[in-house]
Amino acid sequence: MHLRKLLPSTGALFMFEAAARHLNFTAAGRESNVSQSAVSHMMGRLEAHLGVKLFVRNPKGLQLTEEGRLLAQAVSHGFQKVETVLNTFQAKNRNTGIVTISVSSAFAMYWFMPRFDTFRQRFPEIDLRFQVIHGEPVGPFDGVDLGIRYRPHPGPSHHNWKLTDEVVIPVCSPGYLEAHGGLDECRDLHRHTLANLSGLLRVPWQRYLRETGYPDNAIGQNLIFSDYALVIQAAIKGQAIALGWWHVVAHELSQHGLVRAGRRQLKTGDGYYLSAPASRPVRKPTAMVRDWLIEEMAGMADI
Repeated sequence: MHLRKLLPSTGALFMFEAAARHLNFTAAGRESNVSQSAVSHMMGRLEAHLGVKLFVRNPKGLQLTEEGRLLAQAVSHGFQKVETVLNTFQAKNRNTGIVTISVSSAFAMYWFMPRFDTFRQRFPEIDLRFQVIHGEPVGPFDGVDLGIRYRPHPGPSHHNWKLTDEVVIPVCSPGYLEAHGGLDECRDLHRHTLANLSGLLRVPWQRYLRETGYPDNAIGQNLIFSDYALVIQAAIKGQAIALGWWHVVAHELSQHGLVRAGRRQLKTGDGYYLSAPASRPVRKPTAMVRDWLIEEMAGMADI
């Protein structure tokens, strides 16, 4: 296989994916049951073999270079597809009510997990498998029963059901708001730290600030993460203000883990949709999960 010749070892990609996901060699080593130094050595070999730098090492920790980010996206997407296929094999072998759903990590953590007990009590016969996206909920999904995306899947190849409008609000912890104030009281943002998702975004901070009439100059500091779930976690921990997608942060707002950092909201005109491939019949367990998701989303309190 040509790919094998491009790598120093077959395990290099697994170690790289873990290191890129954690941005920490020690945490990556725990996943592979090897030492931090073994991961560091393997990443050095990989960089030397490829002839490019994948990580920037500095006192604050690891950061991905542009080449590292590109490789991380490709490896993560490839591993997700392999994982989905393997889960499909398991579902066929077990012949149980397994439903595989493609969602963002933040949706899985902050929307679904608070409802997990409710789901389990209502559908004890259904096992859910998540295909997790660590960035924005965009792109195709293969080998899954359902997927949640911010727009309906184009063309006749998929069924689409609207879940909710896309509404974006700034959120932070109660402690952050008390210490730094909110967006409504400031003429510039020099005293605020903003949490961001890396990459090209549909709704970056600059778009939100511009379209809602907040000042977009003199931003104090940015925290940048490759996973939106970590963006929300930074806000919960009082480290920054984050842009919160209403359906994702509503539970934390209701539990006062988050509060609104400003009164203005951005309605993008887009919506979030549940999609299923039209190439095969919707199985009964899939229809049950679909209907439950639509019902739960419709039952959320208004902003």
